[in-house]
Amino acid sequence: MINKYIINFVLLFKSVFNRFGVNADHLRIILTTKMKMDDRRPNVYNQQKNKKKKETNNSSWLTMFFLFITGGFFTIILGTVDTPYVGHTIYFSAFMVMLAITLISDFTSVLIDVRDNYIILPRPVSEATFTVSRILHIGIHTAKMALAISLSGMIFSFWQGPISGLMFLLEVLIATVLSIFLVNIIYLIVLKLTSPQKFKDFISYFQIIFSVLIFAAYYTLPKLIGASMLKDFNIKDYKILAVVPPMWIASLHELAVNFKSADILTYIYAVIALVSPILSLLLVVKVLAPGFNQKLSAISASGDDATIISSEGKGASRGFMNAVAKLVSPKPIENAGFKITWLLSSRYRDFKVKVYPAFAYVPVYFVYFGFMQKKGSIANNWENMKAGNMYILILYLTSFVLTTVIQHVSMTERYKASWIYFSTPLKQPGALLAGMYKAVIIKFYLPYFILVSIFSLVFWGPKVINDLVLAFMIGAIYGIFVALFQVKGFPFSQPINIKRGGKTFLTFFIILIPLGLGFLHNWAVNYEWAITISAVIMTGVAWLMFSYYRKESWESLEMAD
Repeated sequence: MINKYIINFVLLFKSVFNRFGVNADHLRIILTTKMKMDDRRPNVYNQQKNKKKKETNNSSWLTMFFLFITGGFFTIILGTVDTPYVGHTIYFSAFMVMLAITLISDFTSVLIDVRDNYIILPRPVSEATFTVSRILHIGIHTAKMALAISLSGMIFSFWQGPISGLMFLLEVLIATVLSIFLVNIIYLIVLKLTSPQKFKDFISYFQIIFSVLIFAAYYTLPKLIGASMLKDFNIKDYKILAVVPPMWIASLHELAVNFKSADILTYIYAVIALVSPILSLLLVVKVLAPGFNQKLSAISASGDDATIISSEGKGASRGFMNAVAKLVSPKPIENAGFKITWLLSSRYRDFKVKVYPAFAYVPVYFVYFGFMQKKGSIANNWENMKAGNMYILILYLTSFVLTTVIQHVSMTERYKASWIYFSTPLKQPGALLAGMYKAVIIKFYLPYFILVSIFSLVFWGPKVINDLVLAFMIGAIYGIFVALFQVKGFPFSQPINIKRGGKTFLTFFIILIPLGLGFLHNWAVNYEWAITISAVIMTGVAWLMFSYYRKESWESLEMAD
């Protein structure tokens, strides 16, 4: 419904479009189709948990709702910080980052999509209509997101006064244009400097990095907003911030509310804010845009299969994998499961995007529980942590990485190729699954646990060695429980949206295993003999459970399906 109103509003300028050779009827059909497809396309805010035949027609509303909630948190900054200059600089920094991230993570497939060239252009549609439809599509999508993020801030600004509200609208417009410019300039520069294959890698890692930043900001930003460091903070004392666009934008609001006390720098920044959208448009069109369509065609020509190919798994890295596989999985079937998991986990981008952020979540949680939840200075909190048993928390948090990998290692968008597993004369699939689990442990869990262990040994000393062994074994046991009862599938053999219902109680029970054992570990940490005995017992339990997992049968997998 919202799309219908937007399209009707756009087509009020039908006479203007006709002057430029744009067919308004064709434009309406193209925009209606494109926006309907956007509503049906799962995005970062509306991931469907299972495949349903029923159409999803509320994606736009859901996306705008979540962005509105996020914008509400940003608006708290405007009410918390007394100085408008500082408050609006922080607000529009968050606004532009959030808008750019959403564009890249959610709308990249549209921004670089060239299928319209093959679907629309062969039909009797003028090139002017085609170009305007693409511009309007991207513009409408971006405007909807910008409106949702800024709506609460807009209400707050108009509540302060009509001049403040109108200036806030101008600030939002400039921030939106500059956000689109930043996204486009990133795409254009990367496309000019790299191959289409590397461009896809760049987008994937960009999504990973910024998903981590959003997660970290969610836990740390509220604490920083209330920190005393923002009080009496004079943003003009930091000349380096003059290159930051949000500061230019904030200068407009400073002029609107403190016109008489504004200095010459504020006027200069305000002029830059007004001119920068025009200059950015000229830079993209005249300097960076030439050759952009050819690059997009090259991306399309690389095909979907190219999205799984990377330089990993070749040369020295493959030799290392073969050596490790021969050492830990000498049996042929188990060896095959090990190698398949190792290689495909390096090549599938969808797997990386979902799994790699988990490695950063652990230190974020550690910092949050260690520093953000306690009063006092960072130095005092750190000394208190070193005197306590905080290392146990980070040791058990590493099991989160293991379970994340296990939950995604059996899923892929290219699951149809998994017919090969079922066409082989394999009596027991457990051997293949055992190889998969060993690859997950050795490639992902063990290196990460070693890094955490080194951190613990450096700051807490050799007394934690027994604790490291015990925590590792409990994590391995937890991973086997997840693999046995929650994730039953061969490496990269199941669709991503596969339904896993009816296991709520079982999931809750499995989560209690590391939680309960972690509390017991923390309670018995001062009894070295108890930790040592527990480590030996858990090692035996882990071996027995893995032996049971290795004997998984076809009947067990069929029951899980």
